[in-house]
Amino acid sequence: MSAVQPVPAPTTWAEYELIRPQLVDTLGRPLVSAWCDSCQCRHFTVDPCVAEVPCPVCGSTRARCVRPSEHEADSWHKDRRDRFEQLRDEREAAGIPQVARWPLRS
Repeated sequence: MSAVQPVPAPTTWAEYELIRPQLVDTLGRPLVSAWCDSCQCRHFTVDPCVAEVPCPVCGSTRARCVRPSEHEADSWHKDRRDRFEQLRDEREAAGIPQVARWPLRS
């Protein structure tokens, strides 16, 4: 069984920033973040690089999806989120540590 996050899921960015040092991977090890030259952003080293998951809607390989105006969108398109989660699931099934998920709420 994979480890789950040891702290409650954040609801705001400020909460996320506070708990970030406590987050773990699926093996229960503390997460490490680093600058990624491929996607030009900082992310956890166990996470796939977003450049590996081009958006099927807008084609973006950057950290954010883009609008038709080429401005950054507020969030990823659903199809890209789904592909990213699928890649994470495949890697986890292959024994490659990923960012642990939060336990399901009852």
